[in-house]
Amino acid sequence: TLNSSSYYGEIFRAGLESIPVGQMEAARSTGLTFLQAMRYVVLPQAFRLALPPLTNRTIAITKGTSLGSVIAVEEIINIATSAQSAAANPSPLTMGAILYLIIFAPLVRLSRWIEKRFARW
Repeated sequence: TLNSSSYYGEIFRAGLESIPVGQMEAARSTGLTFLQAMRYVVLPQAFRLALPPLTNRTIAITKGTSLGSVIAVEEIINIATSAQSAAANPSPLTMGAILYLIIFAPLVRLSRWIEKRFARW
């Protein structure tokens, strides 16, 4: 948890630092307070820029941990490799790849939808 939270923290920090200082200055010059400028100007831009690395990191974390406390993604490959060895047939590895697609395709689609939604701003 500490390791993953440090990655997320760095991603958010990089997103905030990628926004030019002039954005905050322009927001403050219009009369917005610091918190209003952060909420309405800086954070939406930073979140839009940080979303792709956040999605990648979430997928990496999910692959490394158990899913729903029943199926672990790492176990999919181990079981498929064992089945391939026993049957001398590559189809278990193909099924493992299909399971990866079933697990991660919805997450990728959701992140694309969010990216498109924020791209309009």
